[in-house]
Amino acid sequence: MIVHKNLPKFNDDSYVHFITTATYKNRPYFRDEEFCRILLEELKLYSKKYGFTLIGYVIMPDHMHLLLWWDRGEKLELSISKIMQGVKGVTARRIIDLMVGNGLEQMLQPTRRVLQATPMRQEQMHLLTPKSTKPHRQNLRYRLWQPDFYDFNIYNEEKLLEKINYVHHNPVRAGLVLSPGDYKWSSYRLYSSESEGFLGASIPKLPG
Repeated sequence: MIVHKNLPKFNDDSYVHFITTATYKNRPYFRDEEFCRILLEELKLYSKKYGFTLIGYVIMPDHMHLLLWWDRGEKLELSISKIMQGVKGVTARRIIDLMVGNGLEQMLQPTRRVLQATPMRQEQMHLLTPKSTKPHRQNLRYRLWQPDFYDFNIYNEEKLLEKINYVHHNPVRAGLVLSPGDYKWSSYRLYSSESEGFLGASIPKLPG
């Protein structure tokens, strides 16, 4: 099990959000590396804009998992719905515009033939609370994301470590790679090295 030296410390008022959201009809849009790059770029930008910490992530072909934290005492107005609405809205607009510009809008049309991808595990789903984001005002003709997402609150380090490892091994379970370190679009490498990148070595210690 990978352990990061600066994982948050928990008390009764602190927790980490484990978020899962999927593409529209589970279509594997994020097999495209350019789309993955756009999504990760916007996650970084919104982390700075809203002031939350992205503790871990994985971008799968048809869904993504995020582990998020922020100081609720300082960010009273911030919510998971606001974060997801922002990230999903801007990534949808950028990716849809790119696809339409490249003449690939037929890939965004609802069709009877839905591309199959690995479904979310049933034992995970029943632990999560469904939430919704507001519909995007632009590109209403096309959808990139499903409108809902799932938010599971983590209140202790044991569960956080379990979810971090779950996230990082998701590509292995899906048969995309043989080792989590081989997958480009997750935070695994930042945990397994001394990188000062996106996550860096400064994950905040929560009060307590």
